Amino acid sequence: MKKFLGASALVGFLALSVSQLSADVDAGKNFTVSDSPETTVFNLKTPSGNRHIHDYNKDKPAPAPKAPAPAPVADCDSGVVTDYVNKSLVRLDKSAPAMVALNTPFSYNYTVTAKEKAKKIVVEEQIPAGTTYVSSNPAAEVKGSTVTWTLYNVEKGSTTPLELVVKATKAADFSNCATVVAYPEACTTTSVGVPELAIVKTTPNPQVLLGAGVPWNITVTNVGNFCAYDVVLTDTLPAGVAHESGNSTLTTNIGTLAPGESRDVTINTAAAATGEHCNVAKADSSNAGSVSGDACVKIVEAGFDVVKEGTPMQFVGKKASYQITVTNTGDVPLQDVVVTDTVPAQNKLLTAKGAQINGNTATWTTNLAPGKSKSFDVTVLGLQEGTYCNQVSANSAAYGLSGSDDACTEWRGSPALLIEVIDTEDPLLIGEQTTYVIQITNQGTAQDTNVGLKVQLPAGLKIVSAAGDTKGTISGNNVNFAAYPVLKAKQIIEFRVVVEAVSEGDSRFRAQMTSDLLKTPVPEEEATQVY
Repeated sequence: MKKFLGASALVGFLALSVSQLSADVDAGKNFTVSDSPETTVFNLKTPSGNRHIHDYNKDKPAPAPKAPAPAPVADCDSGVVTDYVNKSLVRLDKSAPAMVALNTPFSYNYTVTAKEKAKKIVVEEQIPAGTTYVSSNPAAEVKGSTVTWTLYNVEKGSTTPLELVVKATKAADFSNCATVVAYPEACTTTSVGVPELAIVKTTPNPQVLLGAGVPWNITVTNVGNFCAYDVVLTDTLPAGVAHESGNSTLTTNIGTLAPGESRDVTINTAAAATGEHCNVAKADSSNAGSVSGDACVKIVEAGFDVVKEGTPMQFVGKKASYQITVTNTGDVPLQDVVVTDTVPAQNKLLTAKGAQINGNTATWTTNLAPGKSKSFDVTVLGLQEGTYCNQVSANSAAYGLSGSDDACTEWRGSPALLIEVIDTEDPLLIGEQTTYVIQITNQGTAQDTNVGLKVQLPAGLKIVSAAGDTKGTISGNNVNFAAYPVLKAKQIIEFRVVVEAVSEGDSRFRAQMTSDLLKTPVPEEEATQVY
């Protein structure tokens, strides 16, 4: 194996003064330095930067070696000399054959290794005198004896092989040195940006009730690639919505928006008037122009009206009818209207068509289109005197609506007086007695006052005595009982008149009842046969 000195060693040797060398050797002559079995030959007249081995000089015998001569190289392998240039940006490795035959082409081989990215790398080589240019790979620029390769846009870590082929035309030592220059790049990129504003305005509910809150959500975005400066958002409210400040124009200073940056602004208002109202928002800037966007809301009114009508006066024990009317007075359909009618305890619920009945409660569930009405009928029975109100309520959960109404009925009692007369003995013989029992019953539902009774006997009978719930006064064949002050409902009063038969015939006992209610006296009679 051959050993070779590097370029730095060669420079060191050349640094020896010429005066020192000339003391021992003639200029222009070859001399050797031997520190091993290998020999390095220098020529002082034509210094070489390359290293050579086995320099055969036919004119002078070789000096005796200090060590045994190396064995012959197999297959005439002349060996290789190498060198490299290592800079911070690029390394250049060069190799060439140490010995070639005359008139035989040989190659200089280079490897360019980029340690950093370079815009351009220039490798330059000199064709030695005594050789001729044959070829280069890749093709180089050849001017005279200068061969130049220029590599562009070389990436960090890449390696590029180069080859120069020349032919020796004379026997000599060919010394040539390759140079490498790297051109690093300091690059900048300046982008020309354009700011561009975009605006999106929404409201969560496109339809709201009158008086409800209406929030407006506004998003301003810089969709450009440069900052937008002095961005100001102006929101102009329509007449149908109101802000708590009382202002219809609201301004928000957004400032600077970086590319891709967004700013969200929420404006809270209240629905003030029915109809469709559109809200326009505008974003202005000092360098990105203006944009605007709008959103609309439909403000509606939901409501219904509940009306109940019924019999204003009725007698206890009779029926009274009520009609309930529910009207959708709003702008939206109502799908869940629940109508509930509650009958007071002093009445009894008899009928409620289409309703679900539970005791004295009737319930309907229905829907109402805007402006439409529906009616519901209820029939009740009066159980007790007095004025009692039948109440109805309606509600719609979807819109939080409710309403109620009632209809009151004066329930009056109706006195109904019944007079009955019976005789305890019938028929009679002359001289026998019988008792007439008179009962007055109030079958009605209200009291009657000043209930009076008068009795008239025929000529065939004479009065023996008269008694009862009020005092009776006898005058001839007549009895006049004092008025009974108050005869309550279902109350019975009784009177007795004892008579004696005085002559044969069909005798008719006549009684006549009066009261404050009875404008005309009510008669009653009982026939008694006397034999």
